[in-house]
Amino acid sequence: MPGTDRPQSDAASSPSEAAGSPSDAASSPSTYRRARRAVGRWRRSVADPNNLAAKVDKQRAQLDRQSTQIAELKASVAALGKRLHPVEYASKHREVEHGGLAIQVGVVEERLGRIEEALRREEFVGDEGDEGDRAEARSLVEAVRREHEQVRVRMQVIAQYEERLRRLEEAVAKAYDGDVRHPF
Repeated sequence: MPGTDRPQSDAASSPSEAAGSPSDAASSPSTYRRARRAVGRWRRSVADPNNLAAKVDKQRAQLDRQSTQIAELKASVAALGKRLHPVEYASKHREVEHGGLAIQVGVVEERLGRIEEALRREEFVGDEGDEGDRAEARSLVEAVRREHEQVRVRMQVIAQYEERLRRLEEAVAKAYDGDVRHPF
């Protein structure tokens, strides 16, 4: 500036002139920020040497996340429980039906066994019967034996079905073993 005796470096140090210079404005806030951050870090380390406040804040945030996850898992377990009730009912119903059928088949097998034994001893057909009666009795015996064999086959199918169910239940139990979402 004409008419001023100040040196150039003093002129740049005044606040009104420093604002006008882009290079000084860009470098001085970053230096100021760095110094302020360093002072803030030092104050925090003096006030809280182990940074406990930050650790507590982290734990609080983690606890909040976990509480929402637990709530979601509880809702999932409740929904699975509701879906499981009809399956449990059907399974119990099947067990009751199977038990009744097993008893009935056992009774029929016992009766057929007695009839088959009597036919082997030929108690039903005596010497006084003619050849037509004996042929009819033999056809009856064959019919009983076929029926008996069909009952045995059905029982084998039921036993195989039970074995498949047992393996399936075992596989499901292994799949969910230790899974907190499936307590059963």
